[in-house]
Amino acid sequence: MAARTPGPLAILRLQHKPVPMKGSIADPASFAYDVRYLAVPGAWTENVTGGDRAVLAAYVESARRMVAEGCRAVTTTCGFTSLFQAEVSAAVPAPVAMSSLSLLPLLERLIPPGGRIAIVTFDASRLTEAHCQGAGWSLTTSKVAIAGIEGSESWQEMFKPEPGFTRDMLARDVMTALDGLRAHHADIRAVLLECAFFPIVADDVRARTGLPVVDFLTVGDLLMASTDGTSADAKVAAE
Repeated sequence: MAARTPGPLAILRLQHKPVPMKGSIADPASFAYDVRYLAVPGAWTENVTGGDRAVLAAYVESARRMVAEGCRAVTTTCGFTSLFQAEVSAAVPAPVAMSSLSLLPLLERLIPPGGRIAIVTFDASRLTEAHCQGAGWSLTTSKVAIAGIEGSESWQEMFKPEPGFTRDMLARDVMTALDGLRAHHADIRAVLLECAFFPIVADDVRARTGLPVVDFLTVGDLLMASTDGTSADAKVAAE
């Protein structure tokens, strides 16, 4: 019996016009596997990062639709959707990771004991304990330092229906936030990028810091590696 074609990764995106720069989650070329996008009705930067649970049902239904159409794993384009992790995961028979924040417990085990993880986020003033708990950890027990790009030029652009930031602009704003954290915390041993736009400049962060960096592309890779998309009969036949 021939193996079936592996299903794509479902990416539930915000309603904003995609920004398909190199390395962006909005660019299918950023992935070594097939991806499929669906804009979640009513999901915008303002209300999703603001913790509006009114869009939860739309995320659940979008995930169900994508899995029913053959997607084999589900993620999003906003780390603040960690608030919806439990409900979306319970709604579909496929691996789900709503946020790159879910990588933190794993990252904690990969760095030297006592090391701190820097989290660079879209907006630190909006990131709450509820978002962290939704991703499986707590601000009270994890050793983290958090900074956002709020107030920056990139941050202002990300609220617009058609974001107009440039790669250089984003690199500047992300590194400004991270440099501030590193100036105050000499024990930072890894970096977690919360925003789905930030993979665009992840290599800049690696080059500048020499530290391990994880982001939404890491999430996608882990999700797709968790299932190879072949049937059990095909595996037996191959053996």
